[in-house]
Amino acid sequence: MRLNKKTLKNSYPKRSLSGFFFTYSTYIGLFSPYLSLWLNFKGFSASQIGILMSPLQWSRIVGPPFWGWITDSRADTIEPKKIIQVSSFFAVLSSILLFFDWSFYYLFLVLSLVSFFLSGQMPIAESLTMEFCSENIGKYGKIRLWGSIGFIFAVLAGGLTFDYYGIVYIPVTLSISLLLLIFVSFLLPSRVSPKVSKKNDEKKIFNSKSINFLLASFFMLVAHAPLYTLYSLWLENNGYSKLQIGLIWSIGVLAEIIFFNFQFAIFKRFEVKKVWVFCFAITTLRFFFLAFSNGSLLVIVLTQMLHSLTFAAHHSASISLVNQLFPKNAQARGQSLYTMASYGLGGAIGGVTAGYVWENFFPEASFLLSVIASLFGIFFAFRTIKI
Repeated sequence: MRLNKKTLKNSYPKRSLSGFFFTYSTYIGLFSPYLSLWLNFKGFSASQIGILMSPLQWSRIVGPPFWGWITDSRADTIEPKKIIQVSSFFAVLSSILLFFDWSFYYLFLVLSLVSFFLSGQMPIAESLTMEFCSENIGKYGKIRLWGSIGFIFAVLAGGLTFDYYGIVYIPVTLSISLLLLIFVSFLLPSRVSPKVSKKNDEKKIFNSKSINFLLASFFMLVAHAPLYTLYSLWLENNGYSKLQIGLIWSIGVLAEIIFFNFQFAIFKRFEVKKVWVFCFAITTLRFFFLAFSNGSLLVIVLTQMLHSLTFAAHHSASISLVNQLFPKNAQARGQSLYTMASYGLGGAIGGVTAGYVWENFFPEASFLLSVIASLFGIFFAFRTIKI
């Protein structure tokens, strides 16, 4: 599915796309830092929490191809924003089920439903944004940073709310954020889908470079899985309050906002591929120091600042590499494959493994898992740029 900037009907696509990233990331800013605390409050173990947090990643394995297939097969009659509107509506309905008490297995199904309906939205929005920006990575960063602003707003507001009213109210806040997502989806740019050749040249899509790129992306998200699933619980175990946890998350998000804002100059000076590989090395250092920090605030703050590289720089470089490594008539498929390999398989397997390691060894062992995963990522990253 190729999105053509000339077909955009919305007069202010930059604002509407920025609004979408802000609102979607508000949901993620509540889900990622605080859901594990809510699950802990509900009495689930660390390994169970790792599994219950994983649907957000597992859904990205089957979700993007499914929503992409619907978008492509109905390209003449359904605009991408309609897919986002419908999926947001069903995500809200599914989130209401969180208001009730469920056993482990039923709660897993509920979280899987919510995550599935949201799983196709980011690939559609990312593809639309890159097309609007004419693949200009600097313009892309100016829009994408609003996702980081939405995230930081959510973690700060969530920290204050849950400290004052209690973590029990997280289902309410998640549903409200999804209701706002429905509203924002109606403001997204409209377009008429151009006809795209349905011929797939598998050799051009799956080659040595693209396969190594996907493997490197997989291990990068395995490395970050303990951060996204158990980091808040680790901070709480080290004596930090919910507001302090929100502030700590905010440091990382502020760092990525700064990078997104100035990334044009950075990528103009340094080659995208070199920045991409460098991010893997920084990831190794980040989680190594965190594993031996003993909860030190100084180390926590410094490692959170590295999020500007391990997430923001890596994400922008990856989006750019998708455009370089995959054929022009397979950009949407390339985006889906990247999402599946990284945030899907990598995040899900990493989250479950991190929970198991936490419970059967010791909490910091999950960060050592991140170190090992990032080293594998470095290996495949070098293979990507050298082949």
